[in-house]
Formats: sequence, structure tokens, C-alpha cells
Amino acid sequence: MKIDKIDLIVRAALRGCPNACAIIGKTGDHTGSPVQIKSIVSHLLTLGIAILVSLVLIFVSSSAAFESRPSAPVYITLWFDTEDYVSPEPDQAILRICRILEKHGVKATFKLIAEKARDLERKKQFDVIEALKKHDIGFHTQTHSQPPHIPQYLDAAGWEAGIEQFDVRERGGVQELKRIFKTAPLCYGQPGNSWAPQTYPVLLRWGIPLYLDEGDHAGINNQPFWYGGILNVYKMGPNLTRMNLDSGEPGLAEATRNFDAIYNRLSNQGGGLVSIYYHPNEWVDVEFWDAVNFSYGANPARERWVAPRKKTAEASEQSFRLFDLYVGYMKAKPQVKFVGAREILDLYPDSAREALFTRSAIESLAKQMRSEITFQKTDNGYLSSSEIFSLLLEAYLNPEARSVALPSYTLFGPAEKLAGNAGGPVSRYGFDKGARELRAIVNRLHRLPNLVWLGSSSVSPVDFLATLAKQIGNPADPVSIMRGNLTASRYIADDSPQLFSWVILPEGFHAPRVMELAKLQAWTLKPAVLAGKAPVGSRREAGSRRQWQ
Repeated sequence: MKIDKIDLIVRAALRGCPNACAIIGKTGDHTGSPVQIKSIVSHLLTLGIAILVSLVLIFVSSSAAFESRPSAPVYITLWFDTEDYVSPEPDQAILRICRILEKHGVKATFKLIAEKARDLERKKQFDVIEALKKHDIGFHTQTHSQPPHIPQYLDAAGWEAGIEQFDVRERGGVQELKRIFKTAPLCYGQPGNSWAPQTYPVLLRWGIPLYLDEGDHAGINNQPFWYGGILNVYKMGPNLTRMNLDSGEPGLAEATRNFDAIYNRLSNQGGGLVSIYYHPNEWVDVEFWDAVNFSYGANPARERWVAPRKKTAEASEQSFRLFDLYVGYMKAKPQVKFVGAREILDLYPDSAREALFTRSAIESLAKQMRSEITFQKTDNGYLSSSEIFSLLLEAYLNPEARSVALPSYTLFGPAEKLAGNAGGPVSRYGFDKGARELRAIVNRLHRLPNLVWLGSSSVSPVDFLATLAKQIGNPADPVSIMRGNLTASRYIADDSPQLFSWVILPEGFHAPRVMELAKLQAWTLKPAVLAGKAPVGSRREAGSRRQWQ
């Protein structure tokens, strides 16, 4: 309750005796009649009760307000795929957006096509480049929509060759962003629906730690997750939102209602991340620059490129005005904070990477791997299936070790799904020798082999891990091949034309091999934990690693 409401209650009490204050104010005057004195006392009593009621109402109102406040912070990541290098006129939309963000004290992430950055440089828009430097920079490929498209050539290339092709085709764009912006890009996101798992080992090579985009190819519970050794903000589902820039005031009202629903849900769940994306050209164009030139695999020469049709000045101005109001509305919410790519990385640390795992912890993980192979929760965060594979293998080969650490590299899954020929019992000697050879192979390749060889017999990595898990729990038992089940792959979508639906790709295109490889790399999948929500109970050991028991 506000103070002015107290004033109204007090005034209402005093109105019953308008000369009370005058009489009381005459400290030496005791000439009032008994009736007047009785009236004054009566109204003073009323006044006291009114003030007491006011104080009670203030307490109740304040308590209710306190309870209704969000119990945890809600973070918003606002990112812009910055693309149009076709329009001949200088790009003023970026500068205007940056000024709005600066007005509200908001830091965003701008993912640039390398050709767009070069276009700004050619047009001498150094003011735009300087404005962008105040935000986090991401990489959005060399040319975005010119064929061949990423899932096209990666579907044909497979795993190893696909990794190298993506590196060769795109590395120069990363170097251009470094040159122009004097900083390394912090994140990557694919053009349209051109997602593929072969990009992840390359991002690690480039030192890009975050995948920031949207799609349905992979995800866990509509929040950030780890895949391929990279933090992913992807497949955010109901936590993805945006205002339609062309829907006027009703669009703004709808957008704020949608945000409120997300805000209330996440705050009551202990906090979380909201993803909002735009393209700067949306403020000035009525159609996309690439759709009018490169639709369905078209590849016109540069001299044949056409500029997209423009909005009217009035329509463009309204889009800027509404965006200003939209950002201001969200920023004013209690415990809301806008975060760029760099802050996202700070919010979702991978604490398990620095942990030491005791023998009892290893045995507990081994029990879980016998029934299904998927990520597991520990007191230091989550472990992916491949991380558990590394821990169990190292613990098995070093039975005297009191604790085991994860390797410094990301262990990827196999490149093909093969069944192997082993079944039933195998010799202890053959299993142990195969385990030692396997450790040397994964340390060299940084991925699981397609098959694990136990002498002349072979098993899939999934079956080997299930067998290894049984042996750790029962070391004296004879070795018999167990059948494993990589259930982590259920978080990866099945291939379909809808999954790759994008006006730039050839009509009906889909990438079955890409998605098969994606499921094989589910070995690397695990949820990301928001700092402050991480499991507790670990204790610090000497050195930099934490021990989980």
C-alpha cells in the first residue's frame, strides 16, 4: 500500500471532528466543553484505529508483493543475425538498434556473416563497426545463403571429411571477423536450418565456445545444454520469444503478455534463460535479402543480385519505436538481466570438467550404465556418456587409483554405427588388452572408434561400455559381452524434410546421414546447469579439481 493511501484513511478519520486539530493545537486551552472533549477523544480513538489498520494493510500488502516477486533471476539473451550484404545503400538499421540498446543499458550478441562485415568495411561504415564492438560478436558463416549449403555437402562427406570441409570453407570468415572487429567471435550459429554435427569439432579448433541459434535438431528441456564440447543455446521451445515488428501496438501487447508468461514460469522454476532473435534488415525490408536471390538452391552471379523491397519510412520508424518499448518493458522487470554470449558462458559453467571422481563414484556411475547409456547427474553437475566412458575406462585400467579425472579434450562419438561380431564370453586377457589399446586410440583420435577390438572379436562402443560397467562392479566375474542402449540419442531429432525446411535449401531437402551422425554424437550430450542451481555437496581437494563421492 502506498503512503498516499494512509493519508486518505487519516483524513477520513479527522473529517468527523473538523475542529479537533485546532483545539488540540492550543496546548494551554482547556476551555472546551465536556461534549467537545468527549467528541475529540472519540475521534482520536477512531484515528488511532485507522492508523493501526493502515499499518496492518501495509504489512499484508508488502508481504504479498514480496511473495509475488520472482524468486530467481531471469536472463534474456538478445541476438541478431546480421546478414544483408546485397542492398547497395549503407546499413543504418544496425546503428539505430545499437542506440536503442545503449539507451536501455542492454548488451546483445551480433552474429555476422563475414561478407556482411566486409560490406560494412567497403562502405566505410566505421561508425557501425564501432557500435557493434560494444556488443558480443558471433560468426554466422562466410556467405550464409550461397550454395553449396552446409547440410548438403556435409551429408555427402560423412564425419571426418565433413569436419575438414567445413573448416576449409569457413575458417577464412572467422579470420575476417577477427581482423575487422579486433576480437575473436564468441559464438556460432548456422544459416537457416543448416545445422550439422560436423561443425562442432571445428568450433573447438577455432576456440569458439558457444553455439547460439534456434532449431529442432537437438536439445534438452528447452534450456542450454552441452553437445560436442560446446555450450548450446538451441531448441529453446517455449523459452524462445519475439515481438512481431510489423503488428503495431497489438503486437507489442501480445509480445509483453508472452514474455510475462515465460518470466513467471522461469522465475518460479529457479531461474533460466530466454532467447530472443532478430535480423537488422527486418526493420527496413519487407522481404529477406537472400530469399529474393538464392531461394531453393539458386546461385545467380553477383551482377544479377537484386535488393529486397523496402518498408515505408513510417513503417520502419514504428518498428524501431515498438522495439524500444519492448526492450524497455522487459528491462524494467525485477531480476531480469540481459546477457550477451560472454555472460552466457559465465552463467553455465561446466563444473564437472574440473572434478575428481572417487572409486565409489565410478562404481555408482557404472551401475547406471548397465541399464541405459545417457548423461548422469553428479554433485558437480552432469556428465555426458562419453565422459563416463572415459572415467570408467581409466578406472578399470588403473584399479589402484583413488580418484579419476576427465581428459582435457572432448571425446566424440563414433563415425559409423556398426554392430560388431562378438557375443557371449571373451577372455580376460583379450578384454584387458583391447581396453588398453582403446585408451591409446581415443587419446589419439579424440573420438570413439566405430568398433572396439577384443582380439579377433569386435563390439560396438555402446556394448563395450555396458560390458565395462559390469566388470567394474563385478571384477572377479568372467567377461561376457553385454548389450548397451544409447538412450541419450532420443534428444536428437529424426531426419525429415520439415527439420531442414528453409526457403534457401532445395525444396524437399533432408539430410539422413547428417542426423545419423548427430545421434552418434549424442555421446557428448548433457544438460547445462545455471550457476547457482548446480548440485551442492562437493568438497574441495588440494589442487584445482573438486572431488565427487
